Amino acid sequence: MIKYFRYSLLTAIVAISACRNEERQAETKLADTVAIAQDTVSINEPEATLPVFPTTANKVEDLIPKNYDIDLEADGDLNNDGVVDKVIVIIKTTDTTALRPTLVLLKNGSTYSVDAVSYGVFDPKFREDGYKNYDYEEVSIDSGKLVVTKQATGPAGSIESTFKYIKKDLVLTYITTFNMGAGGQTEQKFDLLKGVYEQTDINTMKEDMPSETTTKKYKIPVALFKDADPSAIMIEAFRKVGH
Repeated sequence: MIKYFRYSLLTAIVAISACRNEERQAETKLADTVAIAQDTVSINEPEATLPVFPTTANKVEDLIPKNYDIDLEADGDLNNDGVVDKVIVIIKTTDTTALRPTLVLLKNGSTYSVDAVSYGVFDPKFREDGYKNYDYEEVSIDSGKLVVTKQATGPAGSIESTFKYIKKDLVLTYITTFNMGAGGQTEQKFDLLKGVYEQTDINTMKEDMPSETTTKKYKIPVALFKDADPSAIMIEAFRKVGH
């Protein structure tokens, strides 16, 4: 079973006591099998239980394992070779709390090749209590960049992560987060290439809502798409250089 939840960790960024207006899982063909939620950001799923993907295929559907469907997708030239590539996020139809693999499919002639697979970019669709982890999710390709957007009205907040190819590696380059709660809002920006972390705090308890922005140098090793967990990276940044 999947053991991959960040809900309680993300509350460390901003202490809040707001009510959460969340969307219950609607009746669907997806089974409501659930997993045990744990306070962890590591991917510790046994390798044997993760799906195995072909390296190439003529059709995208030939790359999707049994009991999986496409949940999100985007088209665009990702590696700047003039060819339209594809990114898909797939969901397990028998367990909507399972990890959702994100596949980067580069087009070469008439075939697609699986260039990278990530298990950390998207959370499971649903938590074990039947609520969605995020209210809105999107994956897009814009000007050669892969953009992952996740938004929630509650403690999970919002996060947007940007990846782009540097030489032959798909690398995490920029992350922004936004959290709000009783008395305040916090926005974080992290330019991983420049090593610059910026935090803006807004006091919503005062009528003029004053804000304070601090910028600090903060450098981490290169975060590859296949290994990166943007939420965990921002939590660690907040702990080390945030306030």
